[in-house]
Amino acid sequence: MKKRFDKNIYSLISLTKLTIFAISEIADNNEECVYERVVKECFTLFPRRFGFQRYPRWPDGARVKIEIVRCRDNGWIVGNERNGFQITPLGRKVAQEVLEELQGNIGKKPKIEQTRNRDDAIIRYLRRSAPFKRFRQDERNFTLSEGEFRRLLVSTFETPPRVLKQNLNYCLNICKQCGDSTLFKFLKECERQKAFLLKSHIKGKKNVDQKGGENGEKG
Repeated sequence: MKKRFDKNIYSLISLTKLTIFAISEIADNNEECVYERVVKECFTLFPRRFGFQRYPRWPDGARVKIEIVRCRDNGWIVGNERNGFQITPLGRKVAQEVLEELQGNIGKKPKIEQTRNRDDAIIRYLRRSAPFKRFRQDERNFTLSEGEFRRLLVSTFETPPRVLKQNLNYCLNICKQCGDSTLFKFLKECERQKAFLLKSHIKGKKNVDQKGGENGEKG
């Protein structure tokens, strides 16, 4: 039996968060998560939010498409319309938070507290890092190496671009939540300098492109 949620509750939750929850439901059922399936799930779970304004009995696919892009930009999912989408660990975390909102559940504070402690540890790690200290001393001339960038994101040289992007977005999100504008600015500068590392490369050219980027990098 399909879950039913109170429209008075889900009407207060952002469309992007409702979309990642719908995607998590598809993933939990081990179904192929393609665009059409996401449209169906969003509309089935939250018809009040994902129906056309003038024709509420029909799903607004364009609206869902926009929210899928936002989920991907947030690091909550990876993939594309052709090959389907996969939810990331960060996406699952957000989906769990959405479920608690939908259920009006306040009985899971230990889990939330554990997540906050982990986020606090990440903030402390970033603030104590050598690159961040250099950034604070001289923003204009700040540079960092690929190795430093990967260590900031707790990754190795074998970590793929999608995971790097996911980890970076997670760090940016918790910086926003804690209101640390300097640390957020630092991470955005790191992202700007190492943008080539965050891009998915065309199949068959990935290794060549990465090698070229590394050879051309200074520092």
